[in-house]
Amino acid sequence: MNRYSIKNLEELGDVKAHTIRIWEQRYGLLKPDRTDTNIRYYDDNDLKKFLNVCLLLKNGGKISKLSRMSEKDIADKIDLLIAASDKHLQASEAFINQLLIAVSSYDELLFDKTFKTAVTHMGLKNTYLKVIYPMLVKVGLLWCKNNIMPAQEHFLSNLIQKKLFAAIDSLPLKSNSQECWLLFLYQQEDHEIGLLFANYLLRQMGLKVIYLGARVPFENLEAVIRDCKPTHALTFFVRHHPQIKNLLADTKKQFKYLKLYASGSSDVLNEKALPNGVIKINSPDELLERAMK
Repeated sequence: MNRYSIKNLEELGDVKAHTIRIWEQRYGLLKPDRTDTNIRYYDDNDLKKFLNVCLLLKNGGKISKLSRMSEKDIADKIDLLIAASDKHLQASEAFINQLLIAVSSYDELLFDKTFKTAVTHMGLKNTYLKVIYPMLVKVGLLWCKNNIMPAQEHFLSNLIQKKLFAAIDSLPLKSNSQECWLLFLYQQEDHEIGLLFANYLLRQMGLKVIYLGARVPFENLEAVIRDCKPTHALTFFVRHHPQIKNLLADTKKQFKYLKLYASGSSDVLNEKALPNGVIKINSPDELLERAMK
């Protein structure tokens, strides 16, 4: 059974710790255990109930009533909410909630069922844009904020990569696009989810993509750019290391014609880390806007 701090609940449910304590004291919503030093901690069942209650509250529920409902009654309300939803925002919150529960309990069947239901309701592209990407940001997986346990991170990462590989493989290859995007990670980086997501979005737009993946040595990158002459290049930074600016500057200096984009959190990729001529991508929507120009 996993342990979660009140800060974990605060971040995953977008509810202040003060409010969570009130719900516990006034309504008995959760009954956390405590460490030897009297610090609250919550288990998987607490997290599941908390996330479901947060979702129902956003959709008109009352904490006084929800706190008295059984687990089955809450689950039934969630199912009805998903089935009746015709608005992407409302649906996406429900799907994110269910996926987080699946990850917390290592429930691949629930994850797969929720993913397929989201695709049925929203389509594959919107499922990635409105459900998968926001979920990854929420748990900190894209930016390595360590908001979930390492085992859960590996579990979620493997599931998402499997879905992305299947989605990418279903798209036709393009050879006559005027634009050619080179997607890669420098040798110091190995977190591929953001790069795979970009690969899917660009190819779904009908653009040619050369995908190199993680840990590409600089000399290999240079050779590919010289031989293939891509028009655009995109890379991601998750780890903080001192060579970011130099790597980007060297790439841009040697290939001035190349439109070079980089993505990463503001902690890792800030204005000081961006040399002249390199453009930061902050979201999937911004990537799509750049690709359409």
